[in-house]
Amino acid sequence: MTYDDDLLGGRTAQELSIASPARNEPQPAADTPFQRPGAEDLSEAIPVFFIGRNKHGHWVARGADGKLGGLFWRKQAAIRFATRSAWPARCATIFPTENIELDLENQGNPLLAHIDVTRMLRIVGAATGVLLVTAVLAGLVALRAGIFLSRLNY
Repeated sequence: MTYDDDLLGGRTAQELSIASPARNEPQPAADTPFQRPGAEDLSEAIPVFFIGRNKHGHWVARGADGKLGGLFWRKQAAIRFATRSAWPARCATIFPTENIELDLENQGNPLLAHIDVTRMLRIVGAATGVLLVTAVLAGLVALRAGIFLSRLNY
């Protein structure tokens, strides 16, 4: 019997990896950022809020139960939203390292709810302004050219 046979109990490494109970157990998905900690870590009676930044740099507070959430300018405002939403009980706050997005209706700062629309309108407004200035300049050039050409006929 070799050293490997002693370790593996007579099975090959490939058989062990297939039959391993760790392989058959469901692993928590990394793309589920709003998963509540297990009951052994945190009591089910304590509300849990995830607080982090979204891709635009705004603060997001979202309840693990999926009922509450909001966008905020400051971290302290997001924490205050979480504690007030859990009132009179206290709440647990989890700060994920990756960006989180609010997939619920914004119950936080109402100005941030329209931030994407505002950005789009700002881009459209800037493009419209550039086109308007270009049209005015083209009209002025055409007017000057018309005046110049009309003087040549006399």
